[in-house]
Amino acid sequence: MSQRCIAFAVLIYCAAVLPAAAACPAPVAGDTPEAVRANQERLVCLQRQLTDQGDRNATKFEIDQLGRSIDRIDLQRRFDTLNFTPPTPAPF
Repeated sequence: MSQRCIAFAVLIYCAAVLPAAAACPAPVAGDTPEAVRANQERLVCLQRQLTDQGDRNATKFEIDQLGRSIDRIDLQRRFDTLNFTPPTPAPF
């Protein structure tokens, strides 16, 4: 159970430490060079936000996978400690 707490703490830490991307500027109307440049900067900002979100999702997925692996190992360890002997089939 403590491994799950550690995984959850790492997830919270990553969410808190990763700098929140600043809100991208609003689209600018017009076809002046300044408006085109501003819209290009906005698109780059949006692409960065998507990349950051994708990275966060990938990290969360990896943490979840690790948690499931830990649970599976723990379950296998518990099963191994049962000293289970399979029943013998009844003779016919």
